[in-house]
Amino acid sequence: MSRLPHPGAWALAGAAALTTSLVAGPASARTVEVPDGRDVPASADLTSATYRDGEARVEVTAQVRALRRSGRVVALVGAPDSDTVYSATVWPRPDGSVGTRLELVTDVSRSPRSCAVEAAWSVRTSTVEVSVPQSCLRFGRFLEQHYVQVRIAADGGRDSARGVDVGRGSSPGCATAGEIRGLRRGDTKAHVHALLDTAGRFGDGAAGGYSRIYRSCSGGRPWYVDYDGTTDRLEATGRVRGATTNV
Repeated sequence: MSRLPHPGAWALAGAAALTTSLVAGPASARTVEVPDGRDVPASADLTSATYRDGEARVEVTAQVRALRRSGRVVALVGAPDSDTVYSATVWPRPDGSVGTRLELVTDVSRSPRSCAVEAAWSVRTSTVEVSVPQSCLRFGRFLEQHYVQVRIAADGGRDSARGVDVGRGSSPGCATAGEIRGLRRGDTKAHVHALLDTAGRFGDGAAGGYSRIYRSCSGGRPWYVDYDGTTDRLEATGRVRGATTNV
């Protein structure tokens, strides 16, 4: 399965940098840990990677065999089955801080994005942590899962952990009763989808508004949310009447 060719210094000899075989995680996955084999040098040897696709942020933790205060780590977050990814690069600065840069990378371009990426580089624990707000990851639609991968380059060596699809939030693809109870009149549609971990599907339209239908995680009748047709803000919630199975 094709992945985005990574232009510039990250290009791997003999292959496109982001060409890989996708290994999808479970649809309900929220955190996925990926082990990685031994490589050299130790300062560029990923031993494992942990990917967490939360409701508010995508977080990547890279465990390195012998991390030093040099090199750079790149966390990739993309839409599954797509050649478009966000590339979050982090590196240690001489003053002890950590530099960050987020770029949108396609098969033909690379462009910077303004975003409050957070990062930590710990030689003591040999870990690098990267955290990207979901609000910075724009793919033209709400995604119930993201493709996530991490790479490192240091002391002339390179290594990359296996990339996987990680389900977003606590209940990707369906809404729980607790999540529905957490909604409030006036919530934006974007906030609703982030809290429910799904965009659902269009239900029907009405004078001045419309509804969307969300599969129930517990089975049975799905949930509906009525939205104002002008502001896309929540007006009411409830169970779909007459439906006995999930949609």
